[in-house]
Amino acid sequence: MATQIQKDLVKSNEQYASKFTEGHLALPPAKKYLVVTCMDARIDPKSAFGISLGDAHIIRNAGGNAKDALRSILISQHLLGTREI
Repeated sequence: MATQIQKDLVKSNEQYASKFTEGHLALPPAKKYLVVTCMDARIDPKSAFGISLGDAHIIRNAGGNAKDALRSILISQHLLGTREI
């Protein structure tokens, strides 16, 4: 049975998806960089770093530790063309 939080997340996602118009953006990030940042819920990487939708990969983990994000970094760099971290 879904919790109220889960129901709210599904409802919000359905609303977002129904209005999403940026499907034309390429999967690789347009500006070819990625950001590793902390998973702290108070951090909004888009606002903190001036990132627009489709510009960069954003990898979040405890402490913003690149070593712990290595698999995602490798995929971003080797398969999706990012050049800066």
